[in-house]
Parts: sequence; structure tokens; C-alpha cells
Amino acid sequence: MRLGVIAAMAILAGAATMTANTASGAETRLTPENRTSLAVTVYGGGLALVSDERVATLQKGANSLAFEGVSNQMIPSSAWLVGNESGTIREIDYDFDLLTPATLLQRSVGQSVKVVRTHPTTGEDSVEDAVILSTQGGVVLKYRDRIETGMPGRLVFDAVPGDLRPLPALVANVDSTAEGERTLALNYLTNGLSWEADYAAEADLIKGTMDLDGRVTLTNRSGTDFQDASLGLVAGQVNRVSAGGGPGRPEFAMRASAPMADAAAPPPQRESLGDYHLYTIQQPLNLLDQQTKQLALLSASAVPVTREYVSEASVQVYGRQRGKPRPTHPNIRMRFENTETDGVGIPLPAGTLRLYTRDEEGQLRLLGEDRIPPTAVGEKVTVSPGRAFDISVTRRQTDFKRLSHPEDVFESAWKMELRNAEDEAVTVKLVETMPGDWEIMSESAEHTKETAERAIWSVAVPAKGTAELTYRVRVRQ
Repeated sequence: MRLGVIAAMAILAGAATMTANTASGAETRLTPENRTSLAVTVYGGGLALVSDERVATLQKGANSLAFEGVSNQMIPSSAWLVGNESGTIREIDYDFDLLTPATLLQRSVGQSVKVVRTHPTTGEDSVEDAVILSTQGGVVLKYRDRIETGMPGRLVFDAVPGDLRPLPALVANVDSTAEGERTLALNYLTNGLSWEADYAAEADLIKGTMDLDGRVTLTNRSGTDFQDASLGLVAGQVNRVSAGGGPGRPEFAMRASAPMADAAAPPPQRESLGDYHLYTIQQPLNLLDQQTKQLALLSASAVPVTREYVSEASVQVYGRQRGKPRPTHPNIRMRFENTETDGVGIPLPAGTLRLYTRDEEGQLRLLGEDRIPPTAVGEKVTVSPGRAFDISVTRRQTDFKRLSHPEDVFESAWKMELRNAEDEAVTVKLVETMPGDWEIMSESAEHTKETAERAIWSVAVPAKGTAELTYRVRVRQ
């Protein structure tokens, strides 16, 4: 039978071996040691699906099952318990309080505690009884003959309140018509787990090729360790309408694994999952809370790559150019095709691509980085690592007039001056964005109309030389 539950984060109390008595019967702790399998599927945007199977020995009648070690950022309404064919859910206990010094103090208001002070000279301890009167804005203690504020020493408590638990858990009260051992699967969504693709490409600018390595950067901020887990990564945009999870834990410093992926680890297996792509890591792994881990995704050698220089601008056609024209440097565009023929040929998840090359001494140098979108097989990938230092484009308006008939027609003339200080000739793509209804009246080189708003010219610039492009455009507003 499937037990769909609206779950909450409860907190486990007592010592590690304690079994608590409740109104519904003895509480059975299902610890990670009772786990038979753990599968974690991580989506974009910090969402993950956890499938946690554990063995429970059920008694006939009422059972209180506490799943220890669930995510501290579980989305309560997503929990779904699958298992005992002869059982029914009777109730879910809601308790969001974690056993911490602060909650222990709050729960002990009105209770007697022992205050232990250590003498600064002799080191001897003295013990005095006191009652906690308040914890609002600080601790107020009532002694036999006085009232004090603050923490004068260590507080010793006789017991832990029953509604405080040291570990996150899900507690379900189940009525079973039969006794025996059962495997129960708790499935739930959680926040705090995320993954992203990262790519490192080493380009040979002379040969026009690059070596491409893809890696998965996986981060766990869920507040929970996932030990020996099967891991799946889903690439694609999953729609979400559910709210976030329970109370988060304080932020801690991130602890990271080795900065590079393990080269010996096999790459993930890929399969289609509906309209998404699923990457399955081929061996179980440990993902600790507050840890970032990198895993190999792909490796491709000698991928053909083209380099071009692109200068884009929005044309000022409704008025005169203001100020002195200033040179700009075109963007460097590196492009390769995601095909098996070119050495890649798998769906590429969105991520950051860092482009490197080697100098004359063989030292690796960074050229720049850029984001790439999700890229299907057969599509082109274009990254812009930076701007060309030795190439410049200056746009200069040489004429402007507003025609009288009709009054919403404007005409302007432009001259583009291109300079190339490099030792080899280059071709610069000039992209002009034109508003309104535009028409090129004259031009020194033929343009192409890429879209309704974009005119493109390709201009060859000799080594250590200059080039020029002129055109006149008429625009109706």
C-alpha cells in the first residue's frame, strides 16, 4: 500500500539507543543503519528528490516510526511513504524544534537547574540550585536568596524535554494489521542540494582546435549528510509551485573536495527522462553537508573551434551623435559545434565555460570565461571570453537630417574606422541595430539583414593596418 503523507520535520530526542513511549505505542527509530538504499536526484534551482528505503520491524497495531537523518530542508507536503501493504497512516506528529542550547533553555523556563562555577584561582567547582525565570533577551536565574541575569557558569539540566530531538526526522504513526519486517520507502523533495556544469577548454589558437573537459559541481547545503547514495542529475527546467522546506540550519563555512574532478571516475551515464536529460553517476558516493564536490561529465579532444571578432552597437538614428567618438574593442567569439563528428555530441547542460591557452613557454593562461545555455546535440556553442586588445572600431556620424515630408523620417550617414595592430589580418563583423522601419540608402560594402533590426557587415582589416566602412540609412519612426 502507498502511504501518501503530509510530512513535517520532527526532531529526535534522547540518547542514541533510546526508544520513546508515545500515545500511539513504542517509537521505532529507523536510523541510517536501517537503510537498504538511498537515491538522490538533483535538479536545477536547489531542488532534489530523495528516495530513502529502510527496514522496519512492525508490531500488530499502533506503530510510531521515526525516520532519522532526513533532510533538514524537506518540503513537508512532498513526503510520500511507500511500503506496508497492510498498514494505514493514523497521524503525523509536527515538531520543528531542534535540540540546541537555545531551545533547551527555552523549554526549561520554570524548571530548576544546577549552576556550576569554577573558581579562577583554585579551579574548584561549586554547585548552586537556581530556577530559570526567562530567556528573552538573556537568561534570568532565581537563586534561593537573589535573582541574577546572564550566564555565570555552566548550567546542568536533569533531563531533555521530550519534544526536543537532536537529529532531523520524519515521524509517522502507522496502524498495521500484521507484524513482521517490512521495507519502507520514504520519498520527499528537499531544498539545499544543487548542481551545475562547469567546462574547461584548452584552445590551440594556431590549429583552431580545443580540448574540452566537462565537470559537475555538486553542492550540499541541506543540513544533512547523504552517505553511500546513488546520484542522478536532471538537466532541464522543472516547473515549481511548492513552498520551501522547514527551518534552515545556520550557515557554516563550505568544505570542498579536491578542486578538480577525479580523472579515474567514469563519466555519468546519460538517458532521456521525458523531455529532460538524466545523468546517472555510475558509483555510489558520499555527499556531506556543507560540501562541494566535482565529478567528471565529459572529455573531448581536438574539437574544431572558430574565432571571430564582433562589434555591436545600437545606431543613433533619431538625432545627432553627441560627444567625441571613442574607439571600442570587438568581442572575441569562439564557436564550436556540439556534434559527434566534431568530438562532443552529447546534450550539454548550462554552465560556465572557462577558456585557456598556452603561451610560448607552454604555461597555461586564462583567456576568459562565459556562460553557455543548455545545448542540444547538433547545435552550436558560442562563448565570448573577452575583448580584442589590438583591434578597435570607431563609429562616427558624418551626416544627419530630418526630412520634412513626412516629418517622422530621419536620415544619417556613418563611417566606421577599424584598426588592427596584430601581426596577422583579421575580419571584423560589424553589427548595427536599427530601430523603426529602416533602409540602407548607400554603403561601401554589402550588408546582410540578419533580423528585422540587425544589419551586418564583414570587414577585412590587414595586419598592422586600417579599414573603413561607410553607409547611409533612412529610418521611418
